[in-house]
Order: sequence, then C-alpha cells, then structure tokens
Amino acid sequence: MNKSSLILLISIVSSLAITGLLYSAGMAQRLVVLMLIASSVIIYSVTWIVIEFVIFRDAVKLRELMSMLLKGSRTKDLPKVRYNLKLTGTVGRDIRLLQKRKENEIDKLHEMANFRTQFIADISHELKTPIFAAQGYVHTLLDGAMEDKEVRLKFLKKSAKSLDHLDRMVHDLLELSQIETGNVIMMYDHFDIVQLTDEVIDDLEQSALKSEITVRRNKTPREAIVYADFIRIKQVMQNLVSNAIKYNVDGGKVTIKIEDLSDKVLISVIDTGTGIPQEDISKIFNRFYRVDKSRTKTRNRASNGLGLSIVKHLLESHNTKVEVESEIGKGSVFTFSLPKDKTAFHVTKAKSEELDII
Repeated sequence: MNKSSLILLISIVSSLAITGLLYSAGMAQRLVVLMLIASSVIIYSVTWIVIEFVIFRDAVKLRELMSMLLKGSRTKDLPKVRYNLKLTGTVGRDIRLLQKRKENEIDKLHEMANFRTQFIADISHELKTPIFAAQGYVHTLLDGAMEDKEVRLKFLKKSAKSLDHLDRMVHDLLELSQIETGNVIMMYDHFDIVQLTDEVIDDLEQSALKSEITVRRNKTPREAIVYADFIRIKQVMQNLVSNAIKYNVDGGKVTIKIEDLSDKVLISVIDTGTGIPQEDISKIFNRFYRVDKSRTKTRNRASNGLGLSIVKHLLESHNTKVEVESEIGKGSVFTFSLPKDKTAFHVTKAKSEELDII
C-alpha cells in the first residue's frame, strides 16, 4: 500500500465513524452527507500534511543520509539536517555517530599501515649498519688479517662493539614493544626521587668523565617522595641524563633540578648542549629519529634513537608526559612530573569526545 492509498483509507474510515455518530444522534440525512464529504476532505488534508511534512519527510531525509553514507561520504560532508521528531532525530544522530566512529577506525588503520611501512624501512636501515660493520671486520680477518695479532685484536674489538650495539637495539625494541602493548607490569610504590637521581648520577659518572661533562643535582630538597614505578622511572632518568651527556659540548654541564610542589614533584634535566631545532622537537620521541646527524659527535654514534621513545611511553604509563624546551647553541630542558600519592595518580584525564552530529 502506497502513501496516497493509506491517507485515503484513513480519511474514509474516520469520516464514516464521525458521520455514523452524527446520524445516530438524530442529525438530518442531508447534513450527514455534507458532513461526510467535508470531514473526508478535512481529514484527508490534515493526514496528508502530517504524514508528508512530519513522518515521511524525516524518513526521506534518513534515507538520503544512509544513501550518502553508503556512497562513501564523510561525516563533515553530510548536510546538517534538523529533525522535528525526537525518534528520527535520535536515529540520525546515531547514524552520524556510527559513521564518525567508523571513520576514526579507518583513519587509525591507515595511520598504522603507514607507521608499519615506515617502521620496517627504519629498522632495516638501523640493523643494517652494525651488521655490515661486524660482517666487514670478520671477513677481513678471514681473508688473512687474522695473522697480524694487533690487527686481529683491533678488528675483534670493533666487531664486538657493533654486535653490542645491535644487542642493545634489539633489547630496546623488544622493551618498547612490550610497553606499547601493555605487557609490562608496573610496580607502583612510594620512593624518594632524590635518592634515585643520585643513583643515576653515580651510574653515569664514568660516561660523563670521559666527555668532561659535569653532572650535578640541586641541593634542595633533600627528599621528595613520589608514587611511581621505581625501576621504570630510573630507566627514564638514565635515558634523559645519558642523552644530556651524549649531546652536550665538551666540558659542558648537566643539571638535574627537583622541585617539591604541593601535590607533585617536578623533575627537569638541563644540559648545555647544541640544542634542538624547533622543527625537530615534535619528532624526537619517534622511533629511530635523531636530530641532524652532522651535529652528532663521535660519542653519539652508538645511539639507536629509541631512548626518548621509551621515555615517552613509560611516562604516559604514569599518566604524565615529558615537555621539551630547547634553543640552538644554549641547550635543552626535559621536564616531567610525578604525583606524590595514589589519589593524584589515579585522577583521570579523559575528556568526552565532542562530535558535531546535528
């Protein structure tokens, strides 16, 4: 049954019901006939207006909306239609919300595909360097250089250095993968970040002395208790301080500043190095990304470009992030904060997603 037949049927049935009541009430036959005709016309018109402009109009709009979505139109390209009926308005919003979510999923899939392609290219390049270096030394020894004791020892040391670099890279990749997939179990507890910092300074003392870099911490506070994973935060500090040493100038300084605030502790690693160009600051936490290699000194060649990526993900696991300020020729400042107790740590940062549906 089409729309016109439905309206006609409704108007006839309603008119007959009305005139039947009037006839039974004693109205004259002539007036009953006139009332039948008039009520039929009025009811037909009213019914047609209601169905056409209230119900079917929204149904048509919803059908057009679905048709556009099926053709691949994106949410931002859809017309902003306002609906009169709450039911169809809700359906329209639900359709747009579903489409928006699907678009986000598709965008993430494209992003992951691009990342995977870039990652394969990057890791192939990074693994190739130490492998080819060790391979070259070994083949040189096999081709006759092994007879010279001095050359043999020199080449074996270089091969071992390349293989150690390869081992660190594979270890960092596995660890980064575990952190990103959430397979690393965090052991949160209260500990003194000042004591942890002193341990890191002691661990990296020899590395700093080789480059004539001075590493020191501000004297106050003497104690600052935070709530975090001791081992993971120590790893963060080691990476930041190690980078500050590697990318510093000869005879430079590294200062670790700890500030005890009301509900958190602020930690800053400050160096007097060459600095980071502004266009590179947003990229330094990407895997294998290194600032302009021409600015990299000999002591930095063993860097695999994974340290800051690990720092980023570990701090995100602690509901915080690292911020960077840098100026060419003056050095860089890496800053992050840690909560003092469980309550501050568990405060959610999530915000409701705002969608332009209607």
